[in-house]
Amino acid sequence: MTFDPGSFRDPFGHVFSRDGKIFRSVFGPGVEDYEAAKDAGVYSKLIKAGLLLTHQEVGKDERAPEGTVYCLTHPRLPMVSYPWEWSFSMLKDAALIHLDVMEMLLSDNFWLRDASAFNVQYDGNRLCLIDTLSIGRRVPESPWVAYGQFCSHFLAPLAAAAYCDIRTFSLWRNHMDGYPLDLATKILPLMRLLQPGIFMHLTLHARFQRMADRREDIGEIKKVKKPKVNDPGLRGLINSLRKTIKGVKWKRFSEIWEEYGKIRTYRAEDLALKSEYVDNVVGQLRPQMVWDLGANTGEYSLIAASHGSFVVSIDQDPACTELLNQKLAKDNKNRGILPLTMDLANPSPGLGWDSTERLSLKERGPADLVLALALIHHLVLTSSVPLPLIANWFSKITGHLLLEYIPPTDPMVKKLIKNRGGEHLPYNWELFQKSFEKYFDFLDQTTLKNGRILLHGKNRNGAKRDTG
Repeated sequence: MTFDPGSFRDPFGHVFSRDGKIFRSVFGPGVEDYEAAKDAGVYSKLIKAGLLLTHQEVGKDERAPEGTVYCLTHPRLPMVSYPWEWSFSMLKDAALIHLDVMEMLLSDNFWLRDASAFNVQYDGNRLCLIDTLSIGRRVPESPWVAYGQFCSHFLAPLAAAAYCDIRTFSLWRNHMDGYPLDLATKILPLMRLLQPGIFMHLTLHARFQRMADRREDIGEIKKVKKPKVNDPGLRGLINSLRKTIKGVKWKRFSEIWEEYGKIRTYRAEDLALKSEYVDNVVGQLRPQMVWDLGANTGEYSLIAASHGSFVVSIDQDPACTELLNQKLAKDNKNRGILPLTMDLANPSPGLGWDSTERLSLKERGPADLVLALALIHHLVLTSSVPLPLIANWFSKITGHLLLEYIPPTDPMVKKLIKNRGGEHLPYNWELFQKSFEKYFDFLDQTTLKNGRILLHGKNRNGAKRDTG
């Protein structure tokens, strides 16, 4: 039995895995709300609407965590991801899911007692709420208990990304409990702080928080009377948040990647051969999990997904993941692709308590197949990562590897080393072969007309994904 390190803070229950299956314990403090929601048909209603991850109640045994009253089983998620890796529209969709759930729950006198971005994941078909126990009975005439958390987990990061810089998503790594609202208001332009929804839910909200913190700092013990909120008032809050979230839009797309098809050096013949090679390798292997690293706008991710593989499509440029996410949203046939934003020279590390609460990229692998197309030369010549270290890293994250070697004579490589005067790490075919053949047996390779080489390698150590 393995405990999920991301659920230990929840007093109502913990998630654990056993025999390849995912379970959730319901502890004593969460029993009444769980039973009430089950009896009211709340869970079944949300599951039917596609808003909540499915679960089944199963009998507990002696291996269940101490204090378990009920035991639930959930389908295994294909890949856990985190807000700092998401595209702008993915975080926005996660926010709207919370509001959709809240709207449905209020009709049955329930609500979400927390509104964490970590409670939403991609289940292989759609984003949905995964924390069954975040649903509780509403406290009559009480303000929404998770209002502040919602603003710090969704509205603040979305506004900062849209109106300041999309790279502010990296703040999540230091603020996993949500963006401090006072920080968000400091980095937002004044004109944005005065927008009606932003003004109410961020500007004024941050001010009230500072006043409350100041009273606490000086030891003021005067009891502050909590406002009473009736049903229309709470629904009005949800509608206001929905309107505000929908109104926050990021428009700063990368023109480079939007025009990528025009600037790359491939001829139509080479492009067709490359696509065919990827299609053949994926078709032969039939991998369950594919990581497309340096995926750009997901051209080869789509090929892999067409064979039924679940594909994690990773690129450093947030415009790429945003464009791919929007493309997937418009085409309901292309499911099974999770676009993530990540610098592969600085991939997501383990974070939180004991650096295990949020898993590193490597800990979420290995994949069955990794695509590394037009990537290695960037890691060596732009990020200054030596070829032997790159090969070693790949050996830890995949069972099979589909590589593309771009020779030093290639126009893109020449562009990277221009004006460097030879001051860059060694990069040549001999070192490339020596580095990767230490860990991979290459089953075949093909050379394109432009001199680029495609190779399919199998990990000698047979790296396999942990399903236990």
